[in-house]
Amino acid sequence: MARKNKPSSHRGERFNNIEEEPYRVGHGHPPKQTQFKPGQSGNPKGRRKKTPSFSEVTEQVLNENVELRVGDRVLRMSNRKALVQLAIRQALAGKPRLSTVLPAITRYENESLRGRADASPSLTADDEAILSDFLARHRASEKPTDGD
Repeated sequence: MARKNKPSSHRGERFNNIEEEPYRVGHGHPPKQTQFKPGQSGNPKGRRKKTPSFSEVTEQVLNENVELRVGDRVLRMSNRKALVQLAIRQALAGKPRLSTVLPAITRYENESLRGRADASPSLTADDEAILSDFLARHRASEKPTDGD
C-alpha cells in the first residue's frame, strides 16, 4: 500500500506556511476588515454603572463638605457635622424639632456599624440615656406655634 503525500498537519510547519496560504474565513477567523483594530475595545461603552443603594447615597451626602457661617467666620465641615451643630443650636434656641434628626442619624450609624465586625457603637448607654432624657424634656416643653 502506497502512502499519499499529505500536507503536514504539524503545528510548526503550518505556521511557517502562513504567507503561502490565503486567509480562510470561518469559525474563530472573522474577516480581516471586521476584526478589532489594535487598541480598540470590543465594548467601548463598558458595563453599566451600578445604581447606588439608599445607604450609600446617604453616606456620600453626609460626607460631602459644606461651608457654614459661625459668627463672622466661615468654616468648612462635613454635612454630618453641620447637621449636628444646627440641630444643637436650634434645640438650644427652643426649637427642638430638628433634634429629632439626631436619633435617626444615631440609628443609621448603629445599623451601618453592625455590618462591620471591628467597629463598636459610638454612643454608650450613658450617652443614650442623656440624649433620650434631653429629647423627652424638650418634647414636653415644645409648644406648637402658628409660624411653624
